Amino acid sequence: MKLLTLLIRLVDMTTSSKKAVFLLMFLIVGCSTTRVDEEINTAFTISGDESIVLLSNSYHTGNQTEMDFMECVNSSISKKQNAFEILPTRQFQNLFYPWFEPSTAPQSVEDLPKVLSNDLIKDKLSEMKVKYLIKITGQTKTNASSGALSCAAGPGGGGCFGFAWWDDTSDYTASIWDLSQETAVGNVTANVTGTSMIPAIVIPIPILARTQSNACEGLSNQIVSFFSG
Repeated sequence: MKLLTLLIRLVDMTTSSKKAVFLLMFLIVGCSTTRVDEEINTAFTISGDESIVLLSNSYHTGNQTEMDFMECVNSSISKKQNAFEILPTRQFQNLFYPWFEPSTAPQSVEDLPKVLSNDLIKDKLSEMKVKYLIKITGQTKTNASSGALSCAAGPGGGGCFGFAWWDDTSDYTASIWDLSQETAVGNVTANVTGTSMIPAIVIPIPILARTQSNACEGLSNQIVSFFSG
C-alpha cells in the first residue's frame, strides 16, 4: 500500500524527482536474497580427466526442473573451473538414450545399482570417465502477486498507469552421486527469494528480481566449491 501511495504521488512530481524515486525503488525492490548450503556425507576425489553430468528430476515425481535452468548451470560450471570435465546434459542424454531421460533416469541414489547393473551402460560410463552424476531438483515459482496496469491511447498520445508486483522463490538442490561407490557423497542447495514489480506512470518500468538466474549462479558456485574442497 505504501508503494502504491508513492506511485500516485509521482504524478505531481517533477521529472528529476520521478527519476530519483524510481532509482530508489529499483535499489529497494529490484533485488533478491540468496541462501546457499553444503553438506558432505563421505570423502570423494575427482581428477582433471574425469567428468560430471547434471541430470534433472522427472515430471513424474513433481515439477520437472526447468531445462533453461539446467543449461544455465551447465554453462556456468564450465566457465568457472578447469579442474574436471562437465558433459552437457542434453549431449549425455542423447548418447545414452533412452536410459537417462527425465522419465527414465534414476530418481534417487537407491536406483543406481539397478541402472549400473546394465553392463552396456556401466562400460560406456567408464569409457567416458563419468565419475559423478549430479541430480538437480527444484523449481522457480510465484508465491504471491497483486496489482494491475491500465494502458490507453488517444489523439494526444498514450500511456499506462498502475502498479503490479509478484514474489518469486527459486529453490534448487544438487545431490552428488558417486558412481563407483553407488552412494551420495553430498548435497548443495541454493534458495533465492525476490520481489519483482512494474510501476507505470505513462511508461511501464519492469524491475525484475531474476531469482532463477541468481539461483543458477549460487548453485553453480556451490558445486564448483564442493569439488574444490
